[in-house]
Amino acid sequence: MNKTINAILFTGLALCTCAKATPIDGSTETEPKGIHRLADTRLRVVSYNAYWTSIFPRDDGEVRTSEWIDGKGIDGEARLRRFAAWAPQAHADIWAMQEVIYSEEDKADTTAEAIGKYFGKITDQTWHTAADGRGRLILSRHPILWSGSIRNARGMAALINLPDDLGDDLLFINLHFFTKPKEVQIQQATRALDFIESVRKGERAEIPKDTPIMICGDFNSLPGERPYNILAKLDRDALEGDGKASHHHNPKPQQLNSEARGTYGEVTWSGEVGTSTPQPPTRTIDHILAPKGFMEFQQAFIFNSLILPEKNLAQYGVGREAILLHREGRSETIDHLPVFMDLK
Repeated sequence: MNKTINAILFTGLALCTCAKATPIDGSTETEPKGIHRLADTRLRVVSYNAYWTSIFPRDDGEVRTSEWIDGKGIDGEARLRRFAAWAPQAHADIWAMQEVIYSEEDKADTTAEAIGKYFGKITDQTWHTAADGRGRLILSRHPILWSGSIRNARGMAALINLPDDLGDDLLFINLHFFTKPKEVQIQQATRALDFIESVRKGERAEIPKDTPIMICGDFNSLPGERPYNILAKLDRDALEGDGKASHHHNPKPQQLNSEARGTYGEVTWSGEVGTSTPQPPTRTIDHILAPKGFMEFQQAFIFNSLILPEKNLAQYGVGREAILLHREGRSETIDHLPVFMDLK
């Protein structure tokens, strides 16, 4: 591995000290757990659109370059280094990632297996990986028994073998709908629902029909809009604002230390940089839908390091620029923010 990636790995591992965090619900941790993880959390899931595989090197260890990274004025080495530093502090058990092994260039020089090994080095853990080769990647600390694409849904699924104290298995669905038009998003959500219904009917021999199903990803759709509702309510006829009951927890996560709910956009500073003043983005298009009855919902939040005060950054063991994509003057582009959900 070249000197650049060695330096990145060293930086990531050197920042793995886990300072104590103040929980959202006001309770007290007995053990420090990095980014806002409570001591009794048993399963943490993170959904993150990683922007054109920019958080991972190529299989040969080289920093990634493409028209979407350096072609857009983004510092690929800095992007790689920042993720290597904050990813271990996430203390996640499962990651649903979008835009990983996304471009044709990625497919030629990047594999899910190599990403899993690299991720293992920066987190000092063992990871199991599955990818559909079209942008969706799942990283799991628990074994993956099966994985496959979901036809015409821009999605994939993985059957994850959970430890006995968490249950048997979990079917984990990772989606990335088109940005527009809305009619196509509705079709993609409906195809995902077709897959879920086929599992429930016992038509998928590789997946037990009573397996709990968690749905994550970049829906490019706001909460309450029809693509979101079709999946949250498991109803192909669900409409926007129809009032039907959801089959999933709906925690409405906020950015840490802020009332902002957005997961996509940029931060533009008019006052002091790094304060806790709520900032855009205002579009909430990245979601985690955990089924009711599967474990106990604990907390959910959106991680935006750019707006966190220094004391919180120190508590979580992360840098202010952790999720920064590009800076121009006092405007800081973030693309997508990671969404966290904790269950116990």
